[in-house]
Amino acid sequence: MKYRKLIVLTVVLSIGIFALIISRLGPDRSQDQHDRGKSSQVTVWGDRFEIFLEHPFIVANTPTRFVTHVSDLVTLEPRRKGPVTFILRHASETPIEHVEQAPARDGIYIPELTFPLPGQWSVSLIIGLEGKDYLVELPEFKVYGSHEEVDRAPSPEEISGISFLKEQQWEIPTGTEPVRKWKVLDSEVLAVPESALVEENGMPMVFVQVAGETFQKRCVKIGGRANGFVEVLSCLSEGEYVTTKGAYVVARAEHGEESAVHLSDEQIRRFGIEVSPAGPGDFKVHKSLPGQIVINTDRMVHIVPRVRGIVREVKKKLGDSVKKGEVMAVIESRDLADAKATYLASIERLELANTIFEREKKLWKQKISSEQEYLDAKKIFAEAKIAKRSAEQKLRALGFNAEYLKMLPSEPAELLTTFEITAPFDGTIIQKHISLGEVIKDDVDVFVVADLDTVWVDLQVHQKDAGLIKKGQEVIISATSSVPETKGVIEYVEPVVNQKTRRSLARIVLDNTSGQLRPGTFITANVLVEKRKAELVVAKAILQDIHDNICVFVKNEHCFEARPVTVGRSNGKYVEIVSGIRPGEKIVTNNSFRLKAELEKSAGGGHAGHGHAH
Repeated sequence: MKYRKLIVLTVVLSIGIFALIISRLGPDRSQDQHDRGKSSQVTVWGDRFEIFLEHPFIVANTPTRFVTHVSDLVTLEPRRKGPVTFILRHASETPIEHVEQAPARDGIYIPELTFPLPGQWSVSLIIGLEGKDYLVELPEFKVYGSHEEVDRAPSPEEISGISFLKEQQWEIPTGTEPVRKWKVLDSEVLAVPESALVEENGMPMVFVQVAGETFQKRCVKIGGRANGFVEVLSCLSEGEYVTTKGAYVVARAEHGEESAVHLSDEQIRRFGIEVSPAGPGDFKVHKSLPGQIVINTDRMVHIVPRVRGIVREVKKKLGDSVKKGEVMAVIESRDLADAKATYLASIERLELANTIFEREKKLWKQKISSEQEYLDAKKIFAEAKIAKRSAEQKLRALGFNAEYLKMLPSEPAELLTTFEITAPFDGTIIQKHISLGEVIKDDVDVFVVADLDTVWVDLQVHQKDAGLIKKGQEVIISATSSVPETKGVIEYVEPVVNQKTRRSLARIVLDNTSGQLRPGTFITANVLVEKRKAELVVAKAILQDIHDNICVFVKNEHCFEARPVTVGRSNGKYVEIVSGIRPGEKIVTNNSFRLKAELEKSAGGGHAGHGHAH
């Protein structure tokens, strides 16, 4: 059978130790005289089942108990029901068939086999599953002719290792795979799955199953990694069985550390333990940046009166809202009166110059007047047009439109000195520098009006983070007592870094029709710098630090298992799981700290595990 390996361990056990082993499997197991003394262990990996068998040295015609552990290599579960058939063969003798109808307990069959003749016997097992019979060939067994021969038989060498009972392996499913050649970085090399590696004091370790309940720890030198496998350069041979699932459990067994928590249904309910399948998620990584809400200066104006004068009326105060074209203040200005008078005079002069020009033009054509008189009239008319245009442009520069200029000749004389300061757009007065009766100049602000329906959020980006921040990234402004949570998009990133602060600017434009975003307020913004699908994402709150490992509690059929995991990227609330659990496994998503407390309580009470080193 492919990748099947036979290991036979013959272990000298004291009478008390062997009696203890068999006493956990049956109350009368130690009664037979031949059950004391020398014993053997056999471990066989078949295509579907692993067989771990313990028995005393065999004496012909003496019933011998074979404590047979049957593990399903696919499910990693013990065989809980159904018969197994032992076939005993010796030379040309008729084979002896023994059917053990059911396990004495989960995974453990205890047949009493009798070998009628001394010598070498072949033994095989037939295990039925889902309509198929699986044949497992065991190594040859030596049958002695008498107890005296057993006493004279050499004592086998004891093999050291970590004792990890089958019951423990089944409780937190532990699996092994043969070391073989895999394709790693385009080369066929000796490799093991990455899950086989356990780090100890910074060194990579693996656990080799040298017998059913015995594991050896080996420090290995590793090479390249690819496709979930890692090249092994030393300390492993092809065909050896290395622990690939639950390696960390074996490591804890070595140190007597517990990995499982057993709770009743009532305790699960009382502790509020919640379980959900592990699964994928949209993994978002945010970068937190400081910033400040500022006025959108694209929608802010400094209002300068454009003419000197005396303030006769102030209609608006600081903080008032204004509409486009609304009068905010009135100034009495002699300069304005002069400008209007100049414009009105230019109109009169232009009309007169036009009349004279038309008359001279007519007389010149009739040869009544000289050409010089005609040209002089034409010049005066042109100069009058220029003067009117100049006077008109001056008034336009003061803010008067064409419609007003048409009405100006009919305006009452007392209004010639009046200048109205009006709002250029809808907004709010955020500064006011004007008082009644004040003499103002034509080059100073009297009002500052801003449209606060939109604001800017200016973020400070340190040069080390400059490569992360880009135009178009989503941003969430963190909620505070004065600022609601607000979402936006980066619309501008400053292309240069300030030489003094070593920072650059990133800007967001936000809607503020609610008026809740006040310029001048300091904020914290979380910029979405990475968004991708992750195969496994869990809440950071469910992670627990156990035995210096980051762990997730996994629920299996028997218990809650504290399983070490490797974490990837984190965004503060969620974390990516790189290895340690598989999609679909049931993980504890609420109150995992309760399980950690129970685990620590168990360890403190002296129940830290059953594993020990020989």
